[in-house]
Amino acid sequence: MTAPHLKVINGKPTFQEVAALATVLSQIDSEERNKAAQTGVVRDNWGQPGADFNPSAFRNVRYF
Repeated sequence: MTAPHLKVINGKPTFQEVAALATVLSQIDSEERNKAAQTGVVRDNWGQPGADFNPSAFRNVRYF
């Protein structure tokens, strides 16, 4: 048995709402895969040093 693509963790969506979300996400994924196949460039910045990640970003937040 394969794992589900989506997991609802809050709320009670209808079957139609989950199906619509799955359709939209699969269409976006398909378009991006086709675009990457045509250009030969895969956009994947995960773990790159230039990524917008600042581990101290929330340390200096002031709450009013």
